[in-house]
Amino acid sequence: MVMTREGRLGRARRVGLRAGAAAERERAIGALVERAEREGGCTDRMFWTLHHDFQLAPMTTNLRQLREVGLDVPPASDLGDRALQERLWEVIETLADLGVFLLHTDHLDDRALYDLLERAVLRDPVRDLPPCAGVAEFIDLGARAAPGAPGVADRDRFMPRPEQPHAPPE
Repeated sequence: MVMTREGRLGRARRVGLRAGAAAERERAIGALVERAEREGGCTDRMFWTLHHDFQLAPMTTNLRQLREVGLDVPPASDLGDRALQERLWEVIETLADLGVFLLHTDHLDDRALYDLLERAVLRDPVRDLPPCAGVAEFIDLGARAAPGAPGVADRDRFMPRPEQPHAPPE
């Protein structure tokens, strides 16, 4: 995979990721609104969307979501430095394609970040929400830094953000 500050080469933007999950979410929210209409309750779709997303959506992990779209995340110990850097950016970009964004990572070198993601962060339980407008998850890794930890990487300014093209470093 070749990456430049101007954009990505060799990888088309994923389209329609988890389309089945998105359709199921919309169906479930519609059913909640219909039931509320029949019962004379609140019919505000935003209310039922939030209720679904925070209370009813099934639990999963970001690791499982990555695997569902075909990205394996092997242990850091299985990867050489160059392969680890490439896989790290593939993980970062695929998470962004899924609506999951990493914040405050500069206190970790590439191997430490990848290892933290693979062993812990990606295994944390999350609601299984498909990528769609208005749904984003932000994972702040700054809280895992020691107070006053120096930056060892200059990665954060290249991280994908919602509604911003990906621009990883060379």
